[in-house]
Amino acid sequence: MEELVLSDPVVVPEKVTNKYHVISFMMDIVALDGLVQIVLRDNNNELSNYSYQGAEATTMIKQLNTANLTTKSMHKRILEKLSNDGLLPGTVTGVPDA
Repeated sequence: MEELVLSDPVVVPEKVTNKYHVISFMMDIVALDGLVQIVLRDNNNELSNYSYQGAEATTMIKQLNTANLTTKSMHKRILEKLSNDGLLPGTVTGVPDA
């Protein structure tokens, strides 16, 4: 196989991802007996998708439906859930958007 070996290699700087925020959240209590889809954007402007289905999704929907969102925002609850489930270990910081 022929290939070109560069005399001056192209170096792509390493990306460091250290923050995420919620950009989309969808709940469907009927589909798949419960479906929650979450889209996050990181500090590199890249998207990540997460979903919960079935009983776990239904439980999340019921908890959010009855939650007092004035004491803890929906976004904070979503990010804490992802962190507590080990999907994105970290600590939620900041204040809710107005």
